[in-house]
Amino acid sequence: MNNVWEVWPSALTAVECDAIIKRAEFYADQSATVGFEASSRSDEAYRSSLIRWFDPLRERDIVERVMQFVHASNRTNFGIDIVAPYEVQFTEYHGTQQGKYDWHQDVWLESSRPFDRKLSVVVQLSDPEDYEGGAFEFFCVAQPGATFAPRGSLLIFPSFLQHRVLPVTRGLRRSLVTWVEGPRWR
Repeated sequence: MNNVWEVWPSALTAVECDAIIKRAEFYADQSATVGFEASSRSDEAYRSSLIRWFDPLRERDIVERVMQFVHASNRTNFGIDIVAPYEVQFTEYHGTQQGKYDWHQDVWLESSRPFDRKLSVVVQLSDPEDYEGGAFEFFCVAQPGATFAPRGSLLIFPSFLQHRVLPVTRGLRRSLVTWVEGPRWR
């Protein structure tokens, strides 16, 4: 692996970001939970945000656009056996609720599924002037910092890396998140 993570600054245009935000209106919002499937639970002290699940087949153009960057990063940095994302999540962190997501990983290694989340992708949909706080951080590795701040920036990293989103203290931070899956880790 050449890099632990990769940022594509301003990968998506403002028009593309606006279109994603507009499409989110077609999906029902819900409070974010912690955990997977039957073991998922609400825990606002740990994770406070609103999410909407996009249909990846219906939003194929978004998936294909994101996958252009994933394939390029995987070829030059990760070399991981991947197939495609099967879930796409639109997330809102509200300053009025101190929206955040504490330390976590995106993998579910105890799953009986024949595939695992391999690469996580986060797209910054908000302009950094639209909110305060809300920084994305990794545990014990270099931080993406300002390179991931511009609207439309795209961050790709192995799903097993611990990361968090610090509380948003003012405004609204929006992001699009997906997990590119592949055969079980070996």
